Amino acid sequence: MVRLTDGDDDESAADSDSILESQLNRRNYLKLGAMAASTALSAGVASAASGPEERFGIQWDRVVNAVDDLGMDPNGNEPIDDQLDSAYESGTLIEFPPGEYLATETQYWNDDVSRFGMVGTGSSHKDVQFVFPSGNNGEKYRFLEITSGDHHVLKNFSIQQTDDDTTTADIWMINDDGGLIEDVEWLGRTPTDNNARRQLLAYDCSSVDGVNVARRVYMREGAELPGYPDGVAGIRVQGGSVGEIRLVDCHIEQRGSSSFRATHTRGVLRVEGGLFKNNDNTNMRISAGDHPTKTSWIKGATVIMDADNLNEHARDGDSLDSPEGLRIDSTGNGYAGVLIEDCDFIFKSCPTSRGVVSSPTWAGHGGFTLRNCRIQNDTSVQTIHADSVDTDTADKPWGVNLENVSITGSTRSQPAGAAVCIDNDRNGSTVQNSCIHFPNGDVDGVLVNDATNCEIVDSNINVTGQATVFSGADVDTSNITSGDSCPLPSADGSTGGDSSTTDDSTDSTTDSTTDDSTTEPLPNELRLVGTGTTTQYEFTVTDSLQASGDTIEEWDDIESGTATGWITTDGVEDAYTFSGDIDSFSFLEGESEIHVNGEQVSESTVTGATSDSSTDGSTDSSTDGSTDDSTTDLSHELRLVGTGTQTQYEFTVSDALEAAGDTIETWDTIDGTAASGWITTAGVEDTFNFAGSVTSFGFVEGEAEIYVDGERVTESTVTDAVTDSGTDGSTDSGTDGSTDSTDDTTDSQNELRLVGTGAETQYEVTVSGTLEASGDTIEQWDDVSESSATGWVTTEGVEDVYAFTGTITSLSFPEGEAEVYVNGTRVDPAVFSLPNTLVVEGDGTETTYDFMVSGDILNDPLVGPTESDDSLTNGKAKGSVTDGIDAFRFSGDITKMNLAGDAALTFEDNDG
Repeated sequence: MVRLTDGDDDESAADSDSILESQLNRRNYLKLGAMAASTALSAGVASAASGPEERFGIQWDRVVNAVDDLGMDPNGNEPIDDQLDSAYESGTLIEFPPGEYLATETQYWNDDVSRFGMVGTGSSHKDVQFVFPSGNNGEKYRFLEITSGDHHVLKNFSIQQTDDDTTTADIWMINDDGGLIEDVEWLGRTPTDNNARRQLLAYDCSSVDGVNVARRVYMREGAELPGYPDGVAGIRVQGGSVGEIRLVDCHIEQRGSSSFRATHTRGVLRVEGGLFKNNDNTNMRISAGDHPTKTSWIKGATVIMDADNLNEHARDGDSLDSPEGLRIDSTGNGYAGVLIEDCDFIFKSCPTSRGVVSSPTWAGHGGFTLRNCRIQNDTSVQTIHADSVDTDTADKPWGVNLENVSITGSTRSQPAGAAVCIDNDRNGSTVQNSCIHFPNGDVDGVLVNDATNCEIVDSNINVTGQATVFSGADVDTSNITSGDSCPLPSADGSTGGDSSTTDDSTDSTTDSTTDDSTTEPLPNELRLVGTGTTTQYEFTVTDSLQASGDTIEEWDDIESGTATGWITTDGVEDAYTFSGDIDSFSFLEGESEIHVNGEQVSESTVTGATSDSSTDGSTDSSTDGSTDDSTTDLSHELRLVGTGTQTQYEFTVSDALEAAGDTIETWDTIDGTAASGWITTAGVEDTFNFAGSVTSFGFVEGEAEIYVDGERVTESTVTDAVTDSGTDGSTDSGTDGSTDSTDDTTDSQNELRLVGTGAETQYEVTVSGTLEASGDTIEQWDDVSESSATGWVTTEGVEDVYAFTGTITSLSFPEGEAEVYVNGTRVDPAVFSLPNTLVVEGDGTETTYDFMVSGDILNDPLVGPTESDDSLTNGKAKGSVTDGIDAFRFSGDITKMNLAGDAALTFEDNDG
């Protein structure tokens, strides 16, 4: 059970309802009467709507029924788009009865509306579902785009993406203040960002004094897991957000990218409670923000990484790529001061990862604090790594503070050599009242490199290696002990026991109430079967209680003879065995079927359904635990040589892998036959020896030179460079490393410039290759990923500049407009919305062409600009080409085509 804690920071985790109420009082809204406010509604609707009512701390001028008053179809057959748009006005609350509502068009709302709500009336948020056309015709569908106003409420409904690989729907909501998204769930499988935007919910606060809340937002039905950067995140707070966004008791699981991300925001993100599990890239990604009076924090949250046990929504072949627990990241903005308090991190199994808690150098973040947190790390990924800080750009303080932090687990090694690694210039870092217990392998406690004015005090460090290791560091230590175990984390966020049993041995005498993996069933069985309603239950037995099989999830809690848990999906069950009787039982929320010893009973009769019986509690935990680590001849070599670009790589080999010499740094990781790492400085190299062949390779960010057994290869050919699986060192590269000229358009570097015209303008751009900011033209409110960017340009003549490879697949302006230049030539941005292409490539002799399309046609500036003699008018293109290329994008069909000469003509029809 995930809990919400108050904490004692500068602002407590107050209930979000009271926050909304105080906001409303502060703004002192005029409460309009029903007659004055109904002018935008038809007379029939106005007469049917109820009068002023107060709900959720907001005064509504009218409450209307989506079906009875607005005429929406609750059966999902007829679109609701027009009725929904016509009802959008200040003071209106729309109630949706249970049913399915078909949305086919994006609602673009930018009318400074105050107090607008969409609320389902069902007993469960799944009773009202918004559905969308299957596949969305390949579009990245946006359900709602609300870019102004305040006190918008979205509550008690679900967004049904279905389980195909193309249908998705996202929401972007910006409010000045008082926004509330509550009890909303995204259902169905989320595709990659080829068929979706970068996140399912973009949530911003456009006023410095404003607070917008998302409470009980659920995203837990799985996603495609393509690896960064192609996965879709859960919630993103963007660069334009300047106030406070608060996430309360959200459950985000198995996303293709971060569960939530707030790295560019000038405002703050505050997270209260919640469960974040098995999300790729990062489970939590946050910065301190740049608010004048507030900093970001996370309190009472639980992070679980168990990559070997994805939930029931996973498909065959789904696997996580490089998930982290928490990344402190301001994406180069230099923010400092985020607080992580009363949180639990549980890493049971994990592929390559930067760490449970990390702040990479390139993240550009200053100091942060972990307080009253518990970390269990049973994997080989780094536990805590505060990488070196850029003192020229990062705000002070630069230090990392661990206060009352417990670190436990069965890990046998750490990439940095120590559980906690504090790197260069993290001056003023402290570890106090903390506990580290790693009893296996060879692991040090705390490593400090080249930092001053640090201290480690009043802490227990019980590890197999050295308690502390300092390299060029100034560290004061006092009262360091080494004999104690440490508090373990719990999946419900409470402290659970200690780490005295986290070594490799087993203990068959363990109490059956705390270890269900090695105990025999108790004589009675209780099964709770989901009915499709989000349900929380609690019960107590008079004797012993344990989970049955693997039906109990991390958010369910067993303590002595009491269990508390959640069950939601129809037909899915939580099962327990117990001795004695059921002493008490209640549903705290929702309902489910109850079965005791095979008989279905009711909530009121469950306590009388059993009689006492006994058990001897004996167990059989025998296992040899042996492994076979036969040696392998590592005769092949892979070298990665830096080119001066900040580069992250990852690869796997088929047989065995190890580092060569001392070229691998603490931030590089080898996990079995997989490796990931960073290389930046030109000429510096990371070198590995391996057996077998390279089975996968990719640059997550940047690029480097690649050499296999001394021969240079490319990213696309490295997996073919060794085809033998033996150890004689022979290779068969099948390639000379040359590139094909047909790839020049995608491999070459292009320039995109967006120049302000004086209008407040937001842009969104996506490319098929890679994208990066050029120079220092990008501000902290602009958001750049590997292949896309979102930003703002306002002042006339000021420009945002990007370098990119491939083609521009989309470019749009959600607000305002700007001049667009590609490779120095001004272009019409509308060209990038045209789906089809036509290319005329000359062969040295003149060829004339004349063709017509049924839709629109524009020159494609990335392939070949037209000359002054060529013409484009009203769907017609006419011109000539000799030894160059003329290229076009168009919509519709080619209705006429004349070509005189020997030029090559190619075209792609992508819209049918």
